[in-house]
Amino acid sequence: MLQEKTFITFNRMIAQNIYLMGFRSKKMALLSKPGQFLMIHLVGTQMDPLLARPFSVHSIKDNDILVILYKTVGKGTSLLSLSKEGDTISIIGPLGNGFPLPGKNQIPLLVAGGMGIAPLFFLSQLLINIKKYELKMFLGFSTSQEIVLFNELTSLGLDLSIATNDGSYGKKGLVTDILDQYLEKKSSIKPMIYACGPVDMLKEVSLRAISLNLTCYVSLESQMACGLGLCQGCAIKANNTTNKPYYYVCQDGPIFLAEMIDWGSL
Repeated sequence: MLQEKTFITFNRMIAQNIYLMGFRSKKMALLSKPGQFLMIHLVGTQMDPLLARPFSVHSIKDNDILVILYKTVGKGTSLLSLSKEGDTISIIGPLGNGFPLPGKNQIPLLVAGGMGIAPLFFLSQLLINIKKYELKMFLGFSTSQEIVLFNELTSLGLDLSIATNDGSYGKKGLVTDILDQYLEKKSSIKPMIYACGPVDMLKEVSLRAISLNLTCYVSLESQMACGLGLCQGCAIKANNTTNKPYYYVCQDGPIFLAEMIDWGSL
């Protein structure tokens, strides 16, 4: 884990209220693994908002630029969207654990709901680079206007299936619907599932994977004040088969095996 101040290299809108931001930190870029996150604070706004915000590492550019994908949903991210090239930010990271890689004969399936695409983009880059996997990704969005990174994902060679709630692009319905259809059609394979998105989506994906005896890793999001396990504000209830009553998303995660979580409590 490192802490440093650095400069924003770009901050651009790629869809309505959705941005890509890059900042240079060669040391953090070398250490970062897909699934890990950063705590980010704009320098000069120490009192408002007071706390740093967690963001998944979305990708690494040119070996020394960390990229995050974010959506403006509150005061902190709204201020972040107004920042420009050359502005100073404070970063702590990389934090948390990363996604374990598939075994030699395991087929990875990536499932993203909305902004859950952020860490899975980084994972897909790594999987393609190190083992030349043929990757299948399922994407779910509310509407076609929220679809992001389609061209970037297809240029990586991913096979994409997309669902939108309103049917404006791809299949009408939820991303879990198209995942279920695929798993029923490909019942002979035993894929390894990676998922990130809203908790309801993660719950459905996890319970489906558990019922089929499939390995499934989920990336959980939570409100974090410190990112280091000190404030204990990101506690989630553990499955009663484990030795711990609670996990802390920042310290024990954010990546968890599906069966580690008590999904009924979420």
